[in-house]
Amino acid sequence: MSEYIHMNHGNDAEYDKVMELLNTSFSFKKDFDKFQNLLPKLYKPEYKPASNNIVLDVNGEMRAAVGLYYGEMSVCGETLKTGGIGNVAVHPDYRGAGYMRFCMAYCLDEMKQNMTDYSFLCGRRQRYEHFSYEPAGIRYEFKYTKTNALKKNIKKTCEAREITPEDADTLKEIYDIYNSRNFKAQRPLSKMYDILVSWKGKPYGVFEKGEFKGWFVFNSSYNYVYEIFYKDADSIEQILISALSVAEKFSGENSGTAEITIAAPEFDIPLTQYLSLYCEEYSVNHPDQFNIFCYENVIRAFLKLKSTYKNLADGECVLFIDGSKLPEKIKITVKDNTVNVEETDEKPDIVLSHPEAMRLVGSIYSEKRNLLPAPCSSWFPLPLFTYEQDNV
Repeated sequence: MSEYIHMNHGNDAEYDKVMELLNTSFSFKKDFDKFQNLLPKLYKPEYKPASNNIVLDVNGEMRAAVGLYYGEMSVCGETLKTGGIGNVAVHPDYRGAGYMRFCMAYCLDEMKQNMTDYSFLCGRRQRYEHFSYEPAGIRYEFKYTKTNALKKNIKKTCEAREITPEDADTLKEIYDIYNSRNFKAQRPLSKMYDILVSWKGKPYGVFEKGEFKGWFVFNSSYNYVYEIFYKDADSIEQILISALSVAEKFSGENSGTAEITIAAPEFDIPLTQYLSLYCEEYSVNHPDQFNIFCYENVIRAFLKLKSTYKNLADGECVLFIDGSKLPEKIKITVKDNTVNVEETDEKPDIVLSHPEAMRLVGSIYSEKRNLLPAPCSSWFPLPLFTYEQDNV
């Protein structure tokens, strides 16, 4: 019997079959580990995960699936259409047949047709570079210890309380604070709790005399903070020592000597400035792998974001990029910290393949960046970022 391979978005009526395929492919056997509990913001039945998966079946048998979750990122008033790739799954009995390549190619073609600006995912670099993804963006990771807090002689005035689904007022405050920022993904109030507890997150609100000051989200081991948000910058110190206090309760035999790692984007200046001065140590790395389909839109948005916390050098340059979707020739101009990015017919200053362009605009290291006009090289890398709770 010849094989008939069919790919399309899944059918919501096949929810159980899709979830069984995903959990089997990832060897998730315990309920705590299964996708429904790992990422409730995506895999509860009401969120229609089957429809958000490209499912491959052979002669009617479901063998592979790749999650394609569309969203929007608001960056300094610019709206970017995003495509998050997750749960890249092939049934163990059928690996090596090229099914993952088929599903990923389908996802890429659809995103390009749907005018997606960029895509992001987490995974092995050499696996996903075949699909035009490159490590990019900037993430700080700060190690903050009780010794750091004691050295500053901070008096604790706040308390941290674990957030529950019943904390409607707190969730509304979180919604308002998150959406007041100039970099934000879509976090509907109705899904806020499911978003905060995804990736086995442990969310805590911080209160001073009953007033909400901000929140943080721990991983399940209480040693890594996925995100910290604050109502005002003066609250950062109290939120940090509150997070340390929570970590101490879960540090077992090392109780009283808690040490936590905190992830933060480059553009959160109040948080990164405080932690860089008072942490034990920090590192800089890439938060995700990205694939830009529309360089013009992405460069415009993220350079505008960068101009809010850095003085960009005046200059102009023309890039010719043989992109993963279409070739783009764009002119970037910065004058008095105002950014302009537009299509042009002018002679390019540099010609780049898609991987070279991804590294030039987004990666910490680029082999081509020093070939730009001197002022322009300082504009990059762009502060691409995805908060863990917004990842897929």
